Amino acid sequence: MRLFFVGAALLFTTTAAAQSRWTLSTGPEWRPYSAARLWGMRFRAEYDLTKPNSVFGIRLESGARWGPTQSYVFPSFNGSFYGTEQRLDLMLGFNASLTPFPRAPVSPYVSMGVFGRQQWTNGSRFIMGETFSTNIPSTFSKGDIFSSLGVGLRLRLGGRAFQLELRAIEPDIGLTVGTRLPF
Repeated sequence: MRLFFVGAALLFTTTAAAQSRWTLSTGPEWRPYSAARLWGMRFRAEYDLTKPNSVFGIRLESGARWGPTQSYVFPSFNGSFYGTEQRLDLMLGFNASLTPFPRAPVSPYVSMGVFGRQQWTNGSRFIMGETFSTNIPSTFSKGDIFSSLGVGLRLRLGGRAFQLELRAIEPDIGLTVGTRLPF
């Protein structure tokens, strides 16, 4: 237990000069234009392939999204649509960023990336109409390659670098908060 507290203290007290090229981020991800309103949590690890304080940056990025089992109900043209779903995905790719003021204490940036993703979905759907009902199992796995756009803000507080990023990860939108690791 003491080792945990010592590690946490070192993580938050190390200066920016000693920080590495690694950034860890996490935050919620949701589907804004779906009647199902599913959400999950995205975890990301990024490694800067260019200098961290440059105007143009390229990062190698890996991530995972986990969503708890969620139920949804909404009306359709023929009756009602019910379902449950749980999702997990893993992704790996490259992300480029453009930062007009890379050394400023508050620095906005835009990012764009290309990722490969493997996604697993487990659930079922049920349609109930006036004259029929249908149960559709929806357990599947699929892989895809997609592009992503985002905007963010990098902050320097007390010698630490933090980032807040809003990103479209098709078909979801995510908001992550991260920090550069000190080792």
